[in-house]
Amino acid sequence: MLNINDLNIIAPWETYNKKVKALFEGDPDIRVGGVYQVDDGYAMDIRASEEKYNILAKVMPRSKTFGNVNLSIELFCRNANEGKRAIWEYKTLFSGNPAVKEIREVEDATGTMHAYIRFWPEVLQFPNDDTRDFRGLWSGLAQDIAREIFEGEDRGIHFGTAGIDENQTLEEDEEV
Repeated sequence: MLNINDLNIIAPWETYNKKVKALFEGDPDIRVGGVYQVDDGYAMDIRASEEKYNILAKVMPRSKTFGNVNLSIELFCRNANEGKRAIWEYKTLFSGNPAVKEIREVEDATGTMHAYIRFWPEVLQFPNDDTRDFRGLWSGLAQDIAREIFEGEDRGIHFGTAGIDENQTLEEDEEV
């Protein structure tokens, strides 16, 4: 017997997400992620094979409104070539850049390719009339600059800093 005291109030956008997940549960070509908060409300991701992505892009709404709350529905194609192209572009962009230690490629459980652009653990500085610094310098990490510059970066491209103790080359380095 259901006890009224055991009930939790579920937000309608969470219920919608559960419905979409239930509808595609077991489909190896479609993965529905959970709801997460964004600036203007909430969002959920749906990753699909290229064929099913093309159909979902035609029939799936890109947002749902629940009262004054908006749920964005983000569709992503699990086309391996798309992810590899984005990774290749960043590899080309950072080729020869002495601030970059390495770029690692990893495929996640959904088949989505990720690139981890790892910078050397060094502070970058330049004169910037920063009154908080004795010499007026701005100081920061390359990962933070890259995250700011590439604000609209493709999903699957991640910027980070290698550990201070990592003095090895890519070939000698152990897997992440």
